Amino acid sequence: MRTTRRLLAAATSAVLLVPAGLTSASAAAPGPDAMSAARLAQVRLTDAGSFTRGVAERAAVERSRPGLRVTALDEVFATGQRTRPACHDADLRVATTWRAFCWSETDDLTAGWYPQGITGSGDAANGSQRYVRCPGCPAHTVVAVSWHNRSDTLARVSFVDVSQGEAGAPYDHVLLVAPDSKGAGFRRIASHADGIAWYGHLLFLFTSGPQLVHVFDLRHIWAMSDTTSGAVGCAPATGACSAAGGSYALPRIGYYRYVGGGRCANRVGTRPCFTSVSLDRSSTPDSLVTTEYSTSAGGRVLRWPLDARTGRLAAGRDGRVRPFAGWKSPVRRMQGAAFAARHGVVTGLCPRGAPPVSYMPGGGAAIHGKQAKACLFHATLSSLRPAATLSLRYWTTAPSNIQNVSYWPASGQLWTLNEFRGNGAFGSDRLVVVLDCPALDCH
Repeated sequence: MRTTRRLLAAATSAVLLVPAGLTSASAAAPGPDAMSAARLAQVRLTDAGSFTRGVAERAAVERSRPGLRVTALDEVFATGQRTRPACHDADLRVATTWRAFCWSETDDLTAGWYPQGITGSGDAANGSQRYVRCPGCPAHTVVAVSWHNRSDTLARVSFVDVSQGEAGAPYDHVLLVAPDSKGAGFRRIASHADGIAWYGHLLFLFTSGPQLVHVFDLRHIWAMSDTTSGAVGCAPATGACSAAGGSYALPRIGYYRYVGGGRCANRVGTRPCFTSVSLDRSSTPDSLVTTEYSTSAGGRVLRWPLDARTGRLAAGRDGRVRPFAGWKSPVRRMQGAAFAARHGVVTGLCPRGAPPVSYMPGGGAAIHGKQAKACLFHATLSSLRPAATLSLRYWTTAPSNIQNVSYWPASGQLWTLNEFRGNGAFGSDRLVVVLDCPALDCH
């Protein structure tokens, strides 16, 4: 039986601690608009009946479109491309051990797609890091990464089988789609693909559009009959189904949006925007932790309850989903956060004085064009009781434009990735990195 832990409060302060020798313009506590319990109660999501409609639409499409074949995640691993050994400098200054892999040369260099979110089988399986489709089926260690295209009109997820190691691991991309039984069978989901989390058989995509949280069932992956067409959907004349040139599509089964509709707003009001999501099984209940990007300090870190029975977000008696804890972060350009009990890791812009890195002019600049000098920060909650405070301190430099993080408790691994592909002056340095960091208490 899991030890009961409670994180059932709105912590209203966060402080950035900077080691001697480093300074930071963002080392102050957040302002008086830090999220209180009353403010958190006003942040309300609803599924608006979308799961009932989504599941019915998916079933109708599967019945009526012979150009689709429902397949298992295992098939995705057996096709596509392979990763390469780490081919760029990770710029990590850590004592703990770590490893990394590069994407195929095509995905490393593409300017058409950008990686964002990260999760995997170490999130999905409670007490294990392995994905097993059925009793007696082979077990796989899987990393999943979300990508958006340049115009944010398409989103995909790469599933990488790292069971035999990070280098040379097989992977393929799966396009994220919305089922449409009255149209072409399915349509594209326009998204920045900000963050993903894998919980049981469900995959959550958090983003900043009107439909903030998209939910997918990984037991229903669709294999395409046409892998050459750039269209999305099934052609009326031939019945052939295509997913923007890819081999697979994953249909949505439901979504969450803010009550009353409308878009999010960074740092203000009761409709936070989402930059990332990670799973935390150490809280009660299990929770998803989201972050909010802001060029200055004050982006919000929120904790959302999960329903272990359904695998979805847990709603209150009024049918609304609310975060049950939240902090304002002093880290500028925050891109991700992961927690395990009192310890966590946050990604964002380096504080002033951080060591030089390989990918910035002279090694020391903080921002160069769209390129940001990225760092990891250790996060510590003062307690597991209500009203805990959150402190953050600089840990290490990291690959350029670092994005999300994911912590796998069964293996004690922290996974992260970056999106940078080069800007003419610098070549691509896209990496996926895994650090050995049990309980997120490593150095």
